[in-house]
Amino acid sequence: MFEIIQKGGVLMYPIIALSIISLAVFMERLFTLRKNNFVPNTFMEKLYIYLEKKDFEDAKNLCELQKNPMGEIAYEILNNLDLPVTRLMELAEETGRFQASKLEKFLPTLQTIANISPLLGLLGTVLGMIKTFIVISEQGVGNAQALAGGISEALLTTAAGLSVAIPTVLFYHIVRHRSEKLTLEMEKATAKVINLIFKEG
Repeated sequence: MFEIIQKGGVLMYPIIALSIISLAVFMERLFTLRKNNFVPNTFMEKLYIYLEKKDFEDAKNLCELQKNPMGEIAYEILNNLDLPVTRLMELAEETGRFQASKLEKFLPTLQTIANISPLLGLLGTVLGMIKTFIVISEQGVGNAQALAGGISEALLTTAAGLSVAIPTVLFYHIVRHRSEKLTLEMEKATAKVINLIFKEG
């Protein structure tokens, strides 16, 4: 493995570093982007019961105790019930957008890695071909071993760059899909909270 990295040249090291970052970000997002972290079922069931009873104080206390995005959205709503309904809706949307932004954390990082990796591979290809042409100009085409060094560097960096970029694109879309799904869950839960608050009787 180390021999392959050496043959690929100096650009193999940043490509490997990007692959490690990409995998670490993906694993962290898989662990973080779970429904129970953003819209916990047990918490929401308790909150709905309090809201149905119009027990807003206990609902607020519950939200304060629960450190999750949906709890923060519900707390902001319950803490501003004196506002006009239209303004309260706007506040709910603003708080929801802020919480939803947490879902998109590290997405730009994955996108950047997916874009940079093949470019580093391409740069390695160019550098490898330059080395090959230098050998040809100095020694002719007779030295096959010297020629193979430049060509192998060109091919290895291209392969390495694509090997990082392809799974990273996949990681990006998986994380984005989870993020969008959770955003929808939070929107539905927020709508239900508001409906229960203003439901008569």
